[in-house]
Amino acid sequence: MATIKYLIQSKNENANIYIRYSINRESVWKRKTGFVINPNDWSKDKGQPLQKSQELKAIKFKLEKLSVFINDAYNNSIDKGQIFSGEWLQHQIDLFNNKVVVVDLDILTNSIDAYINSGDNLSSGSIKNLENLKKFIIKYEIDNLKGKQILIRDIDLNFIDVFKKYNRAKGRSINYIGTYISILRAVVNRASINGIPTHPQFKQIKAIKQVKEPDEIIILTEAEQELIKNVKLEREAYINARKWLLLGCLIGQRAGDLLDITEKNIKDINGMKIIELKQKKTGKKVAIPLIPSAIEIIESGLPYRINLENFNSYCKEVCKEAKINTIVKGKMRIDEKRTLTVGKYEKWQVISSHVCRRSFATNFYGRIPTSILMNITAHGTETMFLSYIGKTTYDNASQMLEYFNKLAL
Repeated sequence: MATIKYLIQSKNENANIYIRYSINRESVWKRKTGFVINPNDWSKDKGQPLQKSQELKAIKFKLEKLSVFINDAYNNSIDKGQIFSGEWLQHQIDLFNNKVVVVDLDILTNSIDAYINSGDNLSSGSIKNLENLKKFIIKYEIDNLKGKQILIRDIDLNFIDVFKKYNRAKGRSINYIGTYISILRAVVNRASINGIPTHPQFKQIKAIKQVKEPDEIIILTEAEQELIKNVKLEREAYINARKWLLLGCLIGQRAGDLLDITEKNIKDINGMKIIELKQKKTGKKVAIPLIPSAIEIIESGLPYRINLENFNSYCKEVCKEAKINTIVKGKMRIDEKRTLTVGKYEKWQVISSHVCRRSFATNFYGRIPTSILMNITAHGTETMFLSYIGKTTYDNASQMLEYFNKLAL
């Protein structure tokens, strides 16, 4: 049982009144209450003001209210994994004395907006994640808090626990939840740097270690690309999507970069035709040499711009028409909640824009030096690249041995 005692430590006319808060022998903290008193008006034995005037009675009343406030905070937090400390005690005193003033950036959604509009070198993917976090927070406030806005200082261990349970109930994966907890931590950290007070528990909030589930590497083989190239399609939208899909498998770029390619990106350097672009995610400028089959697609007429959602949808239909129906392990959204479900599906069902970059990396591995492939796909390390295409360091060693054998001939 926590105990509270008030005391003064000075003989000055305006002596600070301290609170001594004790949970056990090891957990004892002392902080200023924000109230002062003349030592002549203080009862050391009772640890309270002498009741000689209305003013002294008012101080005693406020100290009693402070005791109730702190004990309530303690009781409300004890079952939530709260770590109690001197900082926690000071935070409760400040709350009681209304010293913690709510300003614009105290509001979580406002801090998210400030992060997005900060001018920091954020990728389009990071901005999208921040926007998605804001949408979630607004929906959570409406559904669970009757519209009450969440403050930066509300982000404690209990909030994170509720965040996890809320998302798990919606069928979201631990990796999904971990990603958004990391984004939330980044928002709160940035707000803290800007002087916004955070909860004493915030530093105890740890990132969730993401679990990488072994996925089957889904690619379009060169034989499958040939089937797609030759299948008869009636809809103009499908014919256009086919061009993007086949071109993507030959240049190895993320969909956001692929679908933005225009005639301006096509260059002729010393008789070599290339695509030159600046990757959105990395900010890296790359020049990709075009092999004959890629040049053929471009010279037949560069496909027109479509959005990512339509591209994903049309690619499935194109692959279905081409009978890309090998049974593979993959993920699909199959229910009303659009929850990703792992299962066995025909390959066309799980085809998306991501297949372009992965097909390029896989199909050209061993034929083009890995360092050159990595420069095009923008993988930071060889380990990441090999994992991306489902290879191991042993595969790489085997590849090197082949090169050595060729040199020995």
